[in-house]
Amino acid sequence: MNSPSDFDVIIVGGGMAGASLAIALAAENIRIALIEAVSPRAESQPSYDDRGLALSLASQRILISLDLWDAVSSSANPIEHVHVSDQYHFGFVRLHAEQMHLPALGHVVLARELGRILMERINVTKNIQFICPAQVKDIVIHPEQAEVTLLQDGNTSEITAHLVVAADGSYSPVRKILGIKTDFRDYGQTAIVTNVTPGKPHNNTAFERFTTQGPLALMPSTENRCVVVFTVASESAEHYLNMIDDEFLAVLQSRFGRRLGKFQRLGLRKFYPMQLIIAREQVRERVVILGNAAHTLHPNSAQGFNLCLRDIAGLAEILLPAVRDREDPGQRRLLNQYHDLRRPDQVQVTRFTDGLASMFYNDLPHKIWFRNTGMLLMDICPSLKKSFALRAMGLHGKQPAMVRGLAP
Repeated sequence: MNSPSDFDVIIVGGGMAGASLAIALAAENIRIALIEAVSPRAESQPSYDDRGLALSLASQRILISLDLWDAVSSSANPIEHVHVSDQYHFGFVRLHAEQMHLPALGHVVLARELGRILMERINVTKNIQFICPAQVKDIVIHPEQAEVTLLQDGNTSEITAHLVVAADGSYSPVRKILGIKTDFRDYGQTAIVTNVTPGKPHNNTAFERFTTQGPLALMPSTENRCVVVFTVASESAEHYLNMIDDEFLAVLQSRFGRRLGKFQRLGLRKFYPMQLIIAREQVRERVVILGNAAHTLHPNSAQGFNLCLRDIAGLAEILLPAVRDREDPGQRRLLNQYHDLRRPDQVQVTRFTDGLASMFYNDLPHKIWFRNTGMLLMDICPSLKKSFALRAMGLHGKQPAMVRGLAP
């Protein structure tokens, strides 16, 4: 490395993406600053709320590589079966872990629990300095390092690093400071996230039911609870949020049906607008854009955080060997290698989630016929079903070493 700096890497954003990356890079004693504007203990911390995360098999392998899985698995619920259907139509797809010779197709964990585990690791990792609460006010890229201006407790200060990673969310302040443009689409939908207790055992089954109003997902959680992602038109979101619990449960029941018996014990409702946000640049000299700051996707197939973890594994795969060889981790050559490694997966997943949004949320007769015929063919054709399952589990195409069970 050519010039001294305060840190090797500054990660802006201490949510799930930034914290996971810090842990992934800390293995080589890289000097890391993790900057977060909101305390992890604050109720307003958006990353560590009660959302349910469906972790794919690829994500499980990454967390095993980071020595986090044992802690995560203790509060996770396995997904052994998946049932995908189209409301009022004949198409459906069923996946079973046993038929694929797997113990589970994935696992569901609450974001709050994963956040607790990540923070516990960060607090005992000596080469990660957690700076919180603090805001990034400016970033200046110099030839041999980046200079970041922080605002903390009303005072400004400057820190430097060879590389800055923006993992600060869909509306990334760092992306704005750097003038990085985005491609944006508002799907006109809002996801209402809550949890319910069904009248029947969920049997570790995840359901995704597509309707013309948007997808309804029920994911199996611990204590026979189900995490619910209930998608509605954005102009109607306030109406559903203001319903009393019994009214909301009745609407939820009518859209899902009685497959799990009568829904009861509704949890707290939160809402998230459904948008597609793609950064036009993911790498610059001494800069990487990561996680939702790089690609915010429609949640219809629970791909967002799983794709982010694979990006983290890919970035670690490029940077860790370079640091072992005492190379500068912020040089463009390395960052281009990362982008080339990850771009095919990112493009495929983005097209897949956006295509589902286009195909399933309309009443055009030819699309109804096409999607339902396609689902039936997939359900009866083992090769198509396997291809779909591998994509859902994050095992399609060329993947980082951690996904293949190798050390980066």
